[in-house]
Amino acid sequence: MDGDPVARAGQGSTPVASGVAACKSAVVLILCDFDGTITCDDLTNRIWDAHLRYDWRQALLAPAASGELTPFELLRRGYADVDRPAAELLAELRPHAELRSGFADLLALCARRSWVFHVISHGLPFYIREFLPPGTAFSCFDAAFDGRWRVTVPETVPLGPGEDFKIRVLDQLKAATGETSTVYIGDGRLDYPAARCCDRVFAVRDSALDVLCSRDGIPCTPFDGFAEICAALESSGTPDGERAQRAADATPTPG
Repeated sequence: MDGDPVARAGQGSTPVASGVAACKSAVVLILCDFDGTITCDDLTNRIWDAHLRYDWRQALLAPAASGELTPFELLRRGYADVDRPAAELLAELRPHAELRSGFADLLALCARRSWVFHVISHGLPFYIREFLPPGTAFSCFDAAFDGRWRVTVPETVPLGPGEDFKIRVLDQLKAATGETSTVYIGDGRLDYPAARCCDRVFAVRDSALDVLCSRDGIPCTPFDGFAEICAALESSGTPDGERAQRAADATPTPG
């Protein structure tokens, strides 16, 4: 992770003294996955396809889906067998690191409305930092390369037994910002636990997150580009208003 998520909740590539104070004036906290959501391609998948000499989808994704592996264990085991340094991996990734259309518009909308935008990822900082627009706040696992990649949990996001990394970051950011509403944007199965904790969910159309939300009756808006999210947020107001409306709809009326 690139810094403390509490200190970096607002826009900016490094912690600043005014960051948390600025967050406290915001009413909306928008969390967004990186791989396959901000990027059109999943960059970790691309690295593992190129460098792991076994069927990692069967060996790693299957036990992760069943809960036998946590997201941290999944990333730690997968990257432990990658023997290429960051510079080589970045050279391989650059042709495939296209950002999904409309992402700059979403960042501009958040800045204009004083909404807190934070990227929350199970990926690694060497490529997230490289491909995000400068100054975009993010949280992810830590990693170091010494001939193999060593993935660790950041000290600023301590995880207890069974705790989910993205939910833990969400809770820290909510405490820092004093948010009144939350939005989650993602695409994967590993986004699902945190997405369920938020007031509004946007999922890449036909993605695993879209399918899981549909299966379990979790309200979710599918999207192809970020312009659709901007339009939805601007037309419906804040998710806080939606939450109040849902509460009103659920309140019994006399008669």
